[in-house]
Amino acid sequence: MNKNEEQFEERMAEARIEREAKAQKARRERRQRRASVIALAVVALFLIVGMGIYIRSLKQKEAGYLARESELAAELQQEERIAEQLDLETRLRQTLKYIEQVAREKLGLVFPGDVIVKPGE
Repeated sequence: MNKNEEQFEERMAEARIEREAKAQKARRERRQRRASVIALAVVALFLIVGMGIYIRSLKQKEAGYLARESELAAELQQEERIAEQLDLETRLRQTLKYIEQVAREKLGLVFPGDVIVKPGE
């Protein structure tokens, strides 16, 4: 072999080594990209699952709040009816007719000139 052939062989060997190094580097980069994509997919999956669980718990809380709201609305209506009845009774008790009725029935009072009739007499 002459010197040119030896140099050619050396350059070819260097080129093969360089190509092999580039190929290894490319394979390493592909593996790293694949690992990055997998890691991102796993993180995204955890986020989606976590958000789903959180949304479900919020919906359950909302359902509970809506049920409580309807209970309170019904209770408020009942209390408003009671307040109306008490207001009506208060106004009724302030009338002269009611006062006269209570004075006659519970206190036994009569107007002058009224005749009292007791049963059995």
